[in-house]
Amino acid sequence: MDLSTRYKSDNCLKNKLFIRGYLVTDDNRCTEYVRSDLDWEKYSVQKFTIWKSKEHKIFIKNTGLQSLILIGHAYNPFRGISDERVIIASLMKRLYQGRVKQFWELFNELTGVFTLFYINNDVLYMAGDASGIQTSFYVIDQGQIYISSHTNLLGDILGLSWDPYVTRLAHYRFFKLLGNSLPGDLTQFKEVRRLVPNHYVIFRSGHQPIVKRFFIPSVQQLTDREIVEQASYIMHKNMEMIAQKWKRPAISLTGGCDSKTTLACAKGLYEKFIYFSYISSEAEKADADAAHQICKALGLEHKIYMIPDRDADLSHVADAADILFWNTGGIRRSNPNDVRKRVFFDSVQDFDIEVKSWSSEIGRAYYSKRFHGRKDFGEVPTPRKCTTLYKFFLHNRKLVRETDQIFEEYLKKYYRKDSVHPIPWQEQFFWEFRVPSWNGLVITGEHRYSFDITVPYNNRLLLQLLLSTSIDNRIHDSIYTQIRKKMNPEIDRTGIAVQNLLHTERREIAENIYYTLHSKVFF
Repeated sequence: MDLSTRYKSDNCLKNKLFIRGYLVTDDNRCTEYVRSDLDWEKYSVQKFTIWKSKEHKIFIKNTGLQSLILIGHAYNPFRGISDERVIIASLMKRLYQGRVKQFWELFNELTGVFTLFYINNDVLYMAGDASGIQTSFYVIDQGQIYISSHTNLLGDILGLSWDPYVTRLAHYRFFKLLGNSLPGDLTQFKEVRRLVPNHYVIFRSGHQPIVKRFFIPSVQQLTDREIVEQASYIMHKNMEMIAQKWKRPAISLTGGCDSKTTLACAKGLYEKFIYFSYISSEAEKADADAAHQICKALGLEHKIYMIPDRDADLSHVADAADILFWNTGGIRRSNPNDVRKRVFFDSVQDFDIEVKSWSSEIGRAYYSKRFHGRKDFGEVPTPRKCTTLYKFFLHNRKLVRETDQIFEEYLKKYYRKDSVHPIPWQEQFFWEFRVPSWNGLVITGEHRYSFDITVPYNNRLLLQLLLSTSIDNRIHDSIYTQIRKKMNPEIDRTGIAVQNLLHTERREIAENIYYTLHSKVFF
């Protein structure tokens, strides 16, 4: 699917291909492809060339033979810094002085959606945001380095072919359940790998990339009251930073736990935000109505956007569907209502950034809830457990064994727990595998088609705090309830709450039975 050629004459659609994307390489042969087919902006930093979509932001700090590049956006709630230029200058100062530990400590304070690059004497280092909401993929091809936000950009440039295993997996009848993510750090191209949160990658021309961990999530020895105090502070400061960085930030709201907590943490800043919901399917109506009632109770203006339910009522829907398909890896097409949603919001000029509450589920015991309150997943992960958490495999045992092998490699390469106060392995798996491989893919490849996204929960120290309470508290969202009570108790006094209609008790029981049986079978 040569979309770049197909839309070369239509600048509107051409600019949507790999929207808000980037490419970093030491191969100048990419120049003609990116310049002619994408019309991106070019930057030269030492021996590397950086290309980025015109809608994306880039910040560069050079000190001698050292360079620091941030692509995307970041803010520091602990130090009250919303300017990326100040942030990378502070980070560079620590690197220049050789204070590597202090560099990572400062880096871990950041919230945002970004990828960071450090160049020192032709060696390139890459690290990303807290949960991989900005996806980053990399490959060494013929000794040269290629890093991009989009896998198909690498595939188009290098002429890569799909991994036969991924082809079989993507055509498996139950693959469409639980999202488009691929197991481990895989992409559809065998040569290309995904950046995993809490790790950095070292690149040297002519050498294979080296992956190292810089952050090990651990349970903080704090009382629930202390967790609530600290988490509330971080979230409120993040909302304050967002209000400083953008002129018209908008919070997308539902009646669910995550967005209600975000709304509570914006108290004192309410006049600085726009509030909205949308209805593109029947399932979203309950969320939108709940959000509207909550805002009404708080005296906040709230707008509900009605997304047309026919393609004919919007322009270029079929083209947008193809572009979204390609931007998300060409694995599975977006739902028709999601495509219409992106096309609809592309013409909405009411705000310049959407505040989403994704990444919050990292602190909410996702797998325990999914498997009917299960608390015991064992002390250590196994490849089969990971395969079982990943997808439903009711047959095709060859595909199961192949997926087990992928997760065996993943665990050897990435899994490491804190030696004193580790978080449960399934929580770390959800944080470092499921969120980036699914949420990150959707945000980078689909949602940012319309406008940029920021995620106030996307902060390592905040996520670690939320994981430091008991499993019972995480299952019942106790910390979130206490945060809302502290920050704005009026929200819960409305009594309005919306549950995910797809997560019925019957489904939870069935999935728990599946996990119990499938994680133990030997074939």
